[in-house]
Amino acid sequence: MTALDVDWSLLQAKDVTRKERLSSDDPVSELDGPVLAKGCDQVCTECEAKLVTGATPTHSLANNLWIGELPWQLKGHTWAEKMMIAKVRHNRCVVRVASGRGKLVANAIMFATPIRKVYNVLPLSCDELSEVLAFVFLGSAKPTGEDFVRTPMFVRRQRVKDALDWLKLNHRDYHTLETSDANLIDLPEEGIPCGVEWKKTEEGESNLVPEAMSVD
Repeated sequence: MTALDVDWSLLQAKDVTRKERLSSDDPVSELDGPVLAKGCDQVCTECEAKLVTGATPTHSLANNLWIGELPWQLKGHTWAEKMMIAKVRHNRCVVRVASGRGKLVANAIMFATPIRKVYNVLPLSCDELSEVLAFVFLGSAKPTGEDFVRTPMFVRRQRVKDALDWLKLNHRDYHTLETSDANLIDLPEEGIPCGVEWKKTEEGESNLVPEAMSVD
């Protein structure tokens, strides 16, 4: 890239990037220089053609496509943990997990809501979560803690807190968010955040969910 004789200021943009903040005392500031992906040292022919003509490439990160490096606070979350930190919700969900022969099969059914819900307080309380999420467990025996760990409904309180703390510091849409300590305390340190409906299956009875099976 350094060998290209182009105007690299074409890849600089205002209000696109943001330096990571580690505390509320850190100022909000942008990254210096061209807006590039970390480690990027090559340019495709399409972008090169644009730069040579003095135009900003359509698919360059400078065109409001920059999201930055994904921090550890936002990695490795379960599906339910992602629900706990989402600021906007536009559906309701029923999750069914079937147990049998040493494996679990999960199936999620989404129902669209006519008006999307924007939350100003997170994480959701247990009552709020119950309005948008239901968990049904199918099996011959009641689910154990080990079973719950293997489901997409498993939640770790500290992981939820770490994610919300980072988002409040670094995501402009979360800047005014209120983090509820009471709702956090209500979450299990490690477990299922909402009630579980157990449907016992009798011996020889299939616990497969029809909606999760392929249609020939």
